[in-house]
Amino acid sequence: MKKTIYTIVMSLSAIALVNAQEIQAKNENTNQFKEFFTQNIDYQVRAHFSIGGSAPLGLPREIRRIDSYNPGLQLGLEANATKWLTQDKQWGLRLGLRFENKGMKTEANVTDYLTQINYEGAEIRGYYTGQVETNVKNTYLTVPVTAVYKINDNWNIYGGLYLSALIDKRFDGYVSDGEFRKNTPIGEKISFLDGSKADYDFSDEVRKFQWGTQVGAEWKMNKHFFLLGELSYGFNGVLNSDFDAISFSMHNIYLNLGFGYQF
Repeated sequence: MKKTIYTIVMSLSAIALVNAQEIQAKNENTNQFKEFFTQNIDYQVRAHFSIGGSAPLGLPREIRRIDSYNPGLQLGLEANATKWLTQDKQWGLRLGLRFENKGMKTEANVTDYLTQINYEGAEIRGYYTGQVETNVKNTYLTVPVTAVYKINDNWNIYGGLYLSALIDKRFDGYVSDGEFRKNTPIGEKISFLDGSKADYDFSDEVRKFQWGTQVGAEWKMNKHFFLLGELSYGFNGVLNSDFDAISFSMHNIYLNLGFGYQF
């Protein structure tokens, strides 16, 4: 009887010891998980406005001059977290989520400009010489992933990649004060004079996913508030790669200026 009782007691003790070790391990894992999100990590919210546009690299020969440019009010809101990889918080990795608008309005004088317009209820393709107005306003949900370097207590610089998903889209405009040649530069001529115009709409051709690079800097005004400036460039074109009604690729190129709050 004593031997049985001893065996039961030892078994219960062993079970209790194992359970205690498991609870301790779970608590340690929980503490490590909490520490990852509370130690050596900074959280920010930021707002910015953008100046830039959907543009080719360099001015194509078809575009003779830019007569007007209006960036419009292009705003962005972002929340991010920076996990510092060193105890002195000099190097870190930042992951964010940003809601942003990118757009512009331009008027340009062009020569032999390949395009596609709506004319008398039909879409026709050809070459235009005259004035072209372009309106772009696209909305994206963007995930930036950047490396952060702390220069001193007031300045951080950062750079990396971003991925954007299209939420809303607009890419349209019209041609006026010129002439259109159907199919080829010497094709049938259609004149647009005395205020007549023809519109075009390439909104359905706006690419659904964008990716590119961004570099920027932050200047701390005090413990919590800071100013920021960053330049972003889209690697792939704004319009789908198989869309050929424009003879050159256009990319999102923007300067973002704003402020933020660090918790």
